[in-house]
Amino acid sequence: MRLSKLLLIGLVLLITCAILVGCQPDEGAPDVEPETDNIIKIGYVAPFTGPAAEFGTNGWRGVQIAVDEVNAEGILINGEVHTIEIIRYDSTCEPTQSVASVHKMILEDGVVAFIGDHCSSCCMAIAPLADSYEVPGITIECAAEAVTKPGHPYFFRMRPDMALMSPLAAEPIFDIIKPATIAYVAVNDDYGRSWVGSHQEGFDEYGVEKVLEDYFERGTTDFTILLSKIKGLMPDMVGYVGTSTEGALLLKQAYEMGLIPGIAFYGAEEMASYEMLDLAGAEVLEGTYAIALYGEAPAALEQEVQARFDAPLHYAIIFAYDAIYVMADAIERAQSLDSTDIRDALKAGQYVTLAGFTEFKDFDDYQNQGFYAPYLVRWENGEMVVLGQ
Repeated sequence: MRLSKLLLIGLVLLITCAILVGCQPDEGAPDVEPETDNIIKIGYVAPFTGPAAEFGTNGWRGVQIAVDEVNAEGILINGEVHTIEIIRYDSTCEPTQSVASVHKMILEDGVVAFIGDHCSSCCMAIAPLADSYEVPGITIECAAEAVTKPGHPYFFRMRPDMALMSPLAAEPIFDIIKPATIAYVAVNDDYGRSWVGSHQEGFDEYGVEKVLEDYFERGTTDFTILLSKIKGLMPDMVGYVGTSTEGALLLKQAYEMGLIPGIAFYGAEEMASYEMLDLAGAEVLEGTYAIALYGEAPAALEQEVQARFDAPLHYAIIFAYDAIYVMADAIERAQSLDSTDIRDALKAGQYVTLAGFTEFKDFDDYQNQGFYAPYLVRWENGEMVVLGQ
C-alpha cells in the first residue's frame, strides 16, 4: 500500500465522515477498534499537559483520525491484515519525562516504532534512544537544528528545521514588509533560540538590523514589560515564537498598547492556526503575518476535526496525521515488524503528505531530514491568505 493510496483512502473517509451525523468527539482513543489479533504497536510521546499541551492535544487528534483511516483497511504484511494500536505517554514537554516514556514504550510495551515528541529539547533527548534500541522514531514537529544535525540513524524528521526554513522565509518577508529593523520575542528554550538565530541569519543577507532579542518562559501571560521595550524602540517588524496561547496574548497586549498595526508582527507556525481566531480575535490578528508549513488543508479534514473534536484545524493535527501515514506506509513496504526493517523502509520511501512531498535525506551533516518549502501567510478578515512560498 503506497502512501498516495493511503492518503486517497483517508480523504475519502474524511469526506464520508463529514457528511454523516455519526462523527462524534472522542479525545480518548481512535474510533476504529482493531478487528484482528495482528496488532502493530506504535508509541506516541507528546505534551498532553502543561504549557505546551496545545501541541500534544492537537497532535493526538491527528493521530486518531489517521489511525482510524488506516485501520479501516488494515496493513497487509505477508498476506495477513494488521492494525495499529497507539501507546501514548505524556512528556509534559520535559526532556526527562520524554526519555522515561520512550524507555517504557520500548522496553515494557513493545512498540516497533514511535512518533514524537513535539518539543525540541525532548526530541534532542530521545533521538539517541532510537539509536540505542534500534527502534525508529519520527518527530512530529521539533524544529531545532540539532535534532537531525548531525543526526541519528533511527530518528527522522519530515519538516524542515529552522536553519533550512528561515532563509526561505526571509526573502518573501523582506519583499513584502521591507523591514530595516527587527525585534525578537521568543520562548526561552531550544526551539525559541533556534528560531531567532536562524531567522536573523536569513535577514542578515538583506541588511535587517536586530535591535532586540528577548525571551520569556513557557506559560507566560504578561508580555507588557517586553512590549514596552519594543514600544521604546519601534522596530519595523517583531518576530515572535511560542505557543498559540502565548502568541495570542502577546498580540492582544500589543494591540492594546497601540503597537498593532503600526509594527508588522511576524509569528512562528503556531500563529498559522485557526485557533488564533478564538484566542486573539480577527481584529487583533488583522495584518499580522506568520510562517506556515502547509498552504491549504483539505476541507474534509477541517470538517472532520470540527465535527469530531469541536475544534479548529491546527498544524500539529496535520503533522501527526502525516506521521502516522508515513509510518504505516513504511511498515507495509517493509513487509515486516522488525524495527530495523521498518527503519530501512522509512529511509527508502518517497511521501506525498498533506504538508507536501518529502523524503528523508542525508546532506550537509543532516541525517534523515525531510524538506518542503514554507509559506508566508497574512491574516486578513479572519482568514489566512497565502502570500508566497
